[in-house]
Amino acid sequence: MTYPFKFTSVEPPRLTFGRQRQWGPLAAMEVHATPGRYPGQAMTDHRVIFYLTPAVPTDCSCEGVGQYRVQSPYDFDLVPGGASGVWEDHAPCDMVSVRLAPSLLTSTAEALALPGGRAELAPKIGGRDPLVEHVVRALMAELQAPAPAGRIYADSLATALTTRLLQNFAVVGFAGRQTLSKPQVRRIVEFVEANLDGELTLNQIAEVAGMSVPHLTTLFRRTMGQSVHAYVMERRVQRARALLLERGMTIAQVALETGFAHQSHLARWMRRLLGVTPSDLLRA
Repeated sequence: MTYPFKFTSVEPPRLTFGRQRQWGPLAAMEVHATPGRYPGQAMTDHRVIFYLTPAVPTDCSCEGVGQYRVQSPYDFDLVPGGASGVWEDHAPCDMVSVRLAPSLLTSTAEALALPGGRAELAPKIGGRDPLVEHVVRALMAELQAPAPAGRIYADSLATALTTRLLQNFAVVGFAGRQTLSKPQVRRIVEFVEANLDGELTLNQIAEVAGMSVPHLTTLFRRTMGQSVHAYVMERRVQRARALLLERGMTIAQVALETGFAHQSHLARWMRRLLGVTPSDLLRA
């Protein structure tokens, strides 16, 4: 293959690492790369490398799958655990590296009834996917947040990303479609309503439904039309609205009573879902 130009540099290539966070089997980290050629060393974790800088000529290769391209923001390379390769950036480049533990893919594959429960990902160079982009954008926001999000939110992102990768980039595919049964929906709704003031987790809700977390998140969205996290936050906002209208508690008290970290956390979610703040409700 003949490339438009040949890259040369008098400086050795260097990676600089920025903010990073880990939530159990999911981790995300900001990375800045100076121009140059880098060996893609094999790691145990599966990696999704998301590019943020526009118009950077890049030459990437992983396990024989290669591509030369001028990258666009939110292009990504998928590097399965144990895979190695090489990449060369022809200009400075910012990216986000997302790592997924093999145990997360294995449990997700088993829960979603992949043949043999296998979680085998194929390398992908220059991929684009709206749901994967949505999850990575959410992780980027968490990297910039002053405090980490609740575990149920991180679990939701991890499961959504893993499920999507297995859907689109696994060696094997999915079994037939299902939905939650009416008794399962009833148990989930009753459990959430009874525990809105606490730290709800996907593991707890999955146990109530009698299934694994990956299975729950897939069937819940299919049945209810939204994620578990979105449903929980919607119920918290509605409970907070009812308590505020009773006018027996302060905004701060209502926030704690409905499972929000603090008053501004409640205000942010109420504005997003209802279009008003707690103060607006009280004034009205």
